[in-house]
Amino acid sequence: MSISNIRSAPKFRQTALLIDDQTTVLDIHAAILKSLNMELKIVKMTDPFEALDWMQNKQVDLIITDFRMREMDGMQFVQAIKNSAHDLWRSIIVVTVLKDEALHNKLLAAGASACLTKPAKTQELAKIAKTLLDQSKQHYSLELAD
Repeated sequence: MSISNIRSAPKFRQTALLIDDQTTVLDIHAAILKSLNMELKIVKMTDPFEALDWMQNKQVDLIITDFRMREMDGMQFVQAIKNSAHDLWRSIIVVTVLKDEALHNKLLAAGASACLTKPAKTQELAKIAKTLLDQSKQHYSLELAD
């Protein structure tokens, strides 16, 4: 079954993947996404390599990832997603404690959709996540219409 067919199923829910090595941050980001009332499937992971493996056969509409992780940094993670062979729509929000504008710009140039400073402001993260999820839904709706 193709991604388009799965997305047209009556019980289809968009998927948000959260990656951070701090479980408290994962719980906070999950709560923010739940507050959107968008019927999301939320997957939380602490290992970026595990997340990359998991994404190989899954549809993912939104990724919120930490920048500083033990195994791989956010730049490497964004590049790994963007260089993957899958032609899936994936919006990526990188959250980092680093207030380095040059780094934020490099992340955006590498393919991140947004870069926020930790702790991310609840309303800002919610607004960006909702916008990206709506864009993903619209992208696939147009694809289904073709």
